[in-house]
Amino acid sequence: MAASTAAQLSAAVRAQLLPRVEVHRMKQAHINSCIDQLLQMDTAASMAPLMVDKVSRQLEAVSDLLADLTDTINSTIALTRHSRTQARRLHLTDIPAEPMSIVLALSDLTTVAHLKSTALPIRNALRPIVRRFRLDKAIERAGVSGVVQFDDQLSHRDVLKAMWVVEEGGEGGWREVGDTLRVAEHCGCCQLPVTVGAVDLQTHATKADFLALPRFCAQWMLVGRYVAFRRPNGQQDGTLHLFRHNNEIRAIRNEPGFTITVNPPLPLPNRPVHPFSQHPFTHHTKPHDPPVRSRIRWQHGVGWATGGVNNGAVDASASSLLKSLMLVRRLRAVGGFTYSPTVAVDERVRGGHVDRIMTRSPHTPLDECSDVTACERASGFCGQAHVLTTAADPFIAWILFGIRPANNQSVHVNIRTTEAPAAGVPQGAPFAQRFPLTAAKVRRLVTPIAAIVLDGQAP
Repeated sequence: MAASTAAQLSAAVRAQLLPRVEVHRMKQAHINSCIDQLLQMDTAASMAPLMVDKVSRQLEAVSDLLADLTDTINSTIALTRHSRTQARRLHLTDIPAEPMSIVLALSDLTTVAHLKSTALPIRNALRPIVRRFRLDKAIERAGVSGVVQFDDQLSHRDVLKAMWVVEEGGEGGWREVGDTLRVAEHCGCCQLPVTVGAVDLQTHATKADFLALPRFCAQWMLVGRYVAFRRPNGQQDGTLHLFRHNNEIRAIRNEPGFTITVNPPLPLPNRPVHPFSQHPFTHHTKPHDPPVRSRIRWQHGVGWATGGVNNGAVDASASSLLKSLMLVRRLRAVGGFTYSPTVAVDERVRGGHVDRIMTRSPHTPLDECSDVTACERASGFCGQAHVLTTAADPFIAWILFGIRPANNQSVHVNIRTTEAPAAGVPQGAPFAQRFPLTAAKVRRLVTPIAAIVLDGQAP
């Protein structure tokens, strides 16, 4: 009898609440749909300030009402289940962070935003979880753990924006940025990790602005100002900043001469026949990090300058250009390098070893090298520089492979290093004896031609 009475009461309560619940759900679904449309509009940023304020006030008021409703429902549930004990208010914070982090990791950013906007207790509970778990995981998947981080003082809106710019590239989508920042650290231009702040995130006003640029360039605009050029005496030579000027991208200085041209015509106009059967810059092009032309150069006594109108070099990618600028400046402005004698190696000897180096992807460093840059100058010179060292080494060294326009059959090989000369070895001794650490790296790298490059052996 008691069970029957309880069932009747339950049915009566359900009949009374169900219509109101359904109306609420329909209204909530409609509101969420409207929010989706608003957030996806590129013109949202141009809304009148009064309308923005009105929408914000109404959202805050609704959030507070929903928070009260949530508390009331939870308190009712608690009282019903534990009628003989004091009702306990239940909150989302009672759920352990780890399960919530799994939910957030499996949700898209729109869903996360909806969860945060549903009610004040939910928003407050999700804030630290989003920041700690979702953003850190996104940085890890993007391939820049320990290289890029975000300011702990970011607003919650900026945290969502940070998550979007990190996740937009997909798995490993920030790899080129990470590699370029590691070269910057190696050249003494920054300390890792660099910290992206709210001002950096404002570089791109909308998602459309971000997506309008090659992905690497859009990403680098968030971190470039932290790569600073300093001389041993402390003098500043600017930062490796990328600027957006109308439809142009500029590097280092926001001036016309410092414009970089994305996807220039290849091969260069004054070189109608390329030495390779397939131009490696176009054959191995990466749309998100495309080839670029630049007239930026370092001049002794002047600093950063630009060359003539049409004689700029072409780099295999935007990231390759930035790495080259850092390496060349380190070579010329800071100095301390010793060059090995340049050796011409016929591309056909030892099984065509150097030919395979010059025709491989210009984005892939040789085994045991930390990075690579590749460029083609207006003179017709084609070159690759494979970095032999990392920031963990006490010196900087790279090996340069180049093809000169007058001789497409030979590859000229040269080594540059800041390694201190070995103690007790005469200054006139062979390069390999004076700089044994650098030479050991080169021998492992180009084993088939190591004796030719380092020991003077004939091909």
